[in-house]
Amino acid sequence: MISVPAVYLLHGKGGSPNGTVAKLEESLHAAWPDLRYVRPALQHSDPTIAAEMSVEFLRKLQLEAGSLVIGISLGGLVASKLQEESRPDLHVLCISSPTWADGVKLLRRADHRVALYSLADEVISGRVENWPRLAEAYEFHWLDHDTDKHLGPLTRLVGYYLRGDLSLGVREST
Repeated sequence: MISVPAVYLLHGKGGSPNGTVAKLEESLHAAWPDLRYVRPALQHSDPTIAAEMSVEFLRKLQLEAGSLVIGISLGGLVASKLQEESRPDLHVLCISSPTWADGVKLLRRADHRVALYSLADEVISGRVENWPRLAEAYEFHWLDHDTDKHLGPLTRLVGYYLRGDLSLGVREST
C-alpha cells in the first residue's frame, strides 16, 4: 500500500475540473473515501493555450510532496513533465496521454510514473509509442479517448496502484 497525502486529478486540453476528472473523483471516492482529492483548473482548459503554461502553473501550485497525480490526456503529460523536471517525489498516473504536445516533450523515464493508453486511440496516435521507454506502460486495446466509458476499469487500476499491485490489476483488465 502506498501512502499519498492527496490525489490531484488533471483534465485534458479543452476540459475542466468539472468534466471527466470530476466523474473519476466520484468513482475513486466511493472506493477510497479517506483520500483527499483536488481538481485544479489548468490553463489548457482554453484549447488555444500551450501545454507549457500548464506545466508552469503546476510548478507554482506546489502539490503536496508524495501525492498521486492522475492526468487524463494532456493532464498526464503536464504532470509527467513536472515530475521529470523537478518533482520526482510525485506518483504520476497518465491515462490516454501523449508523450509530447505543443512544446512539451518527455525525455526520460521516471520512477512512480505509469501510463495507461491504447495505440488505437486516434487522438493521441503517433504520440504514445515511447511510453514503454518513459514509464511503467500498459497498452489496453479497449481504452479510447472517451474516458467516461472506462471509469470502472480505471478506478480498479488506480486501486491496484494504491495497493502496490498494479500488475495484478493489469492482468485482470486485459
